[in-house]
Amino acid sequence: MNKKQVNTYLFNISSWNGIKITQNAIKQILFLINSNIENKGIKIGIKKSGCAGFRYIMELINNQTRIDKKNNIFFYYDKILIKIYKKDIPFLDGIEIDFVENNINKIFKFYNPKLKKFCGCGESFSLNK
Repeated sequence: MNKKQVNTYLFNISSWNGIKITQNAIKQILFLINSNIENKGIKIGIKKSGCAGFRYIMELINNQTRIDKKNNIFFYYDKILIKIYKKDIPFLDGIEIDFVENNINKIFKFYNPKLKKFCGCGESFSLNK
């Protein structure tokens, strides 16, 4: 009997190095979440972009966000509810998120030890396999 192949991602928690969020980033994320009563956490992921392949995304999630545990994982990191698409886990494994203030510039920075290359403008990246 022929079975149709289905693309799935098997999440093995024992091989997950997790993510790290610095105290500066935690403080800023909590500030953003608490700025609106509808906000309840953040979504962290990747998006195809730029000449190197991908870029990181971080967005607020609110009470209207669908809780889809089939395709996402949800967990708390220091009082922050975090949503990650299961398919993005290999790209987020081991990252560190920081919030940097440099004069008038304020930005979240993503540091990844598996970074292979990035584009000239620093907006996109690719990873070691």
